[in-house]
Amino acid sequence: MARVARRESPSGYYHVMVRGNNRETIFSKRFEKQYFIELLSLKQDEGRISIVAYCIMDNHAHLLIHSDLVEMSEIIKWINVKYALRYNFIHDRIGHVFQGRYKSEIISTDSYLLQAIKYIHNNPVKAGIVSEPLNYPWSSYKSYLENSEEMLLNLDEKQIVLDMFSGSLNDFNKFHLSHEKIVEEDYEFIDIKQDIDLYREERAQIIIENYCLQQGITDAKEFYNKRDAYEKMIIELLKSTKLSHRKISELMNTTRGTIHSIAKKQL
Repeated sequence: MARVARRESPSGYYHVMVRGNNRETIFSKRFEKQYFIELLSLKQDEGRISIVAYCIMDNHAHLLIHSDLVEMSEIIKWINVKYALRYNFIHDRIGHVFQGRYKSEIISTDSYLLQAIKYIHNNPVKAGIVSEPLNYPWSSYKSYLENSEEMLLNLDEKQIVLDMFSGSLNDFNKFHLSHEKIVEEDYEFIDIKQDIDLYREERAQIIIENYCLQQGITDAKEFYNKRDAYEKMIIELLKSTKLSHRKISELMNTTRGTIHSIAKKQL
């Protein structure tokens, strides 16, 4: 299958994500995260890219980059190759380190730019690692709020972003801590597109487990014999998870026709 050509951003801003192969942890050690930052810093020092925001998690990393598309593509490929060679050597392994090509989305408006920065900085919060982005040491958030010695964040880009808040660090901080739904409802970021079905399935499993617990159901056959409880469970999944009828039928061990019929009753 032919690869889809990457689109060029009219603004020059790109949201980039690299992920460990098979979602494996490839940045779990401090020195691994630091080495990845050093590679990015090297290319930024050469003037080939500008880092606007970043967050390095254990199995993936988010970058918000200002650059020419061709230049950025070459640099990300170079960084991935350099990192993979060192990672495989240290861990005495062979094979792919990163999952396919890096993922990227163009950032076309100031609003999208700010929401992407917020999303990137809140990744550790979303993952339940920290309660607020300032507490996570491997992102650019602290560099925005403090005069940090860490220089990966491009200072010119930092000023451009802060100017959107009239230079107010307090407003910048409030923006990140707000719980507006706009981030995930009005914009689709890279890992949301990739992980949304997985997230919905995990949510569905939690709903099923909690419902069975509330109803005192400990056996699957018992659940299927309680028709009212069974239908209520399906209705709850339809309302709360946005999963397809096919996926719900698989989770509930029934047919799509059954799900269709129950869904029609709710119209």
